[in-house]
Formats: sequence, C-alpha cells, structure tokens
Amino acid sequence: MTQADPNSHGSGVLRRMLQAKAQARLGQGGAPQLPATAPPTPARAGATAIGRAADRLYQLPVRALSVQPGALTLAELPEMLPELPLVVVLQGPGDLLGAIALCPQAVAALVEWQALGRVTSRGLERRRPTRSDALLCADFINAFLTDLTAEMEGVEGFEAIAGYRFLTHLDDPRPLSLMLEDRPLRSLSFHLAMGAPDMREGQVLLALPQPAGAALRPRPDATPALSAPVAPPVPAPAPVRVSLAAPMQEAPVVVTGVLCRKRVSLAELRGLLAGRLMALPRSCLTQATLETADGQVLATAKFGEAEGCHALRLRDPEASDADDGAPTLSAHGLSLGAALGAAGVPADLAQPDPFRHAAGASGPADLPLGRDLTVLRG
Repeated sequence: MTQADPNSHGSGVLRRMLQAKAQARLGQGGAPQLPATAPPTPARAGATAIGRAADRLYQLPVRALSVQPGALTLAELPEMLPELPLVVVLQGPGDLLGAIALCPQAVAALVEWQALGRVTSRGLERRRPTRSDALLCADFINAFLTDLTAEMEGVEGFEAIAGYRFLTHLDDPRPLSLMLEDRPLRSLSFHLAMGAPDMREGQVLLALPQPAGAALRPRPDATPALSAPVAPPVPAPAPVRVSLAAPMQEAPVVVTGVLCRKRVSLAELRGLLAGRLMALPRSCLTQATLETADGQVLATAKFGEAEGCHALRLRDPEASDADDGAPTLSAHGLSLGAALGAAGVPADLAQPDPFRHAAGASGPADLPLGRDLTVLRG
C-alpha cells in the first residue's frame, strides 16, 4: 500500500480550483485570463541578446549557462577579467568608454566557426590574443551590443547602454585602468556554451560606465555598515574653468627683423668674406619687415637705433613712405598685439615669397601676444 504525497495532493487541489475558475469565466462569456508576463531582468535580457546576436550573425548556437549582473569600480575591473583575455575598448556616446573582455575559449569558438564552420573541442595554445582575433570578433561584439540595447529597454540600472561600438583592442589589459574614466561601472558576466555538437565553454565580461549622478546598488555580499547619522548632502562645487589666456600672454615669441632680400650670383656668394661690404637699396631703411620664424610678415618698420642697439620702429601704414618725418609708431610702452594691429598688414602678404619654400609661406595671422616690444636687438 502506497501513501499519497501530500504535496501532490495540494497541487492537484489548486489545479482543480484554477480550472473551475477558468470554466466559470468562460461560462459568463469572458475570455480565459492569460498569465502575467514576467518583468524583464538584466540576466534574461543579456542571455537573449548574446544568443540572438550569434544566431543572427553566424547561425552559431550560443547558450547562456549563467548571466551575472553586477556593479563594480574601475579598481575592481582588472580582478574580474578572465585569464589571457581579448580586451576590447568600446566607444560610447560622447567621450564615454567601456570595455568587453572575451576569454580564449570564447575567442576560439568565434574564430573556428568563421574559419571551419564548426566549433572543435581541441586544446588551445597558451598565448595572448592578436589583432586578427580582435578583427574576427568585432562584428559579433557590435551585433551583441546592438541586440543588448534593444533587450535592455526598460530594465532598471541599464538605461544608458546604447550607442557603444568596437573601438580598438589592447594587447595588454593593464592600460585599461588608465584609458577608462574613474567612475562606477555596470557589468554583465556571461558563462556561455558555444557551438554544437562540439562546444566550448567561454566567459564574456561587459563593463560600461554608469551615467553621471546615478548611484550603484551595493553588492549582495557586502557587509552592512553600522548605522550612523546621515549628514545632509553637500552640494558639489561648481566646475572651475581653466583658461589658457593668461599663460599664452606670457609665451615667448621669436620675431626677426628683415631689412631686404637680394638675389646674388653664386660667384658673388662665394666671394663674400668677413668685413666685405654689400650694397643694399636705400628703401630697406624705411621698408624693413618684422617676420615670424616661418616667414610670415607681421608689420613694416623703419630701421634705426635705440638705447645703443639696432632697432625697428613700427610704421603707420597710412603714413607716406616718402616722408621720413612722418609719424611712426614707437614700440615703447605698446604691446606687440596692439602695435601690430595699429601697423596693419602689408598689402603684399598674399604674394608668394620667392626667397622661401612655398610650404613655409603663410598668410597673415592675428597673434594675440601680450609682451611689450621695446627694441629689436640684432
């Protein structure tokens, strides 16, 4: 004589009660009530997305044995990476960067399926992933991120995962902590069965930055802290905008005074000796130019002397060239930017300079320099 299981008896009573309720509803002309849809979870959405991406792209069977959503800091990320991983940096919206890491088994499954049309179970050589491995996995990573964005819609905590794509891969995972911004990360850790009938069990870790202002939930295994009075939140200080205007005003600039340029023959050039005089046109005394190191003319000037040194006095472009007594712009007490603005730009700046290489010639530029030009010593 067998004894009935009380649990099975209880479940049978419950089943009959539900059937009676459904029949009563049908008798009243109503439709049978459909079961409520389970709310989406990060684990279910991640498992669906990675399986759908592999099937849509390669018809590769991928089954998620487990999916573990989590929250971690940038310092904890290297500890979560599998051994000898293929680490891929992901470009997100704006300047956000994320990361995804595939273990060697997962990389081998994707490479074998594309190269051989099947996944094998043979052993793997212990080596670091190569650039070729990264390129063969790039399409799968992008497809997975696209499907994950659609599946995670409405899932709490994973609202800001859209817009990430393959950017580059790292030969060594150590620089990853330097590339990513130090902010909280949302993570999904996958344990996968890839391929059929032969298969490989692989691991994939996805880590994406948490949106600014969103707080991460504590880990379930975290030890609760002792209760303490909570201080009111301190408002964050306003960001300080650092301007480079003041340092740029103090940046040194090298300018050159050019009296004239003259063509000479090779014989004359070879005949130049120390102490030998070279005839220059008289106009060079009143039509000297002030130029940058690459030959850009900043202003015209008059050659003279100041404080016992050769000097250039910036000229007023509206003054007559023939009038030696015309007013000139003394550079004493006048900033270089103001002096150049008052002196204007010569009309021949648009013409090529035959004495300099074409690549070195450039047009006039408004250089906001702040140092005072006293004398040009030379």
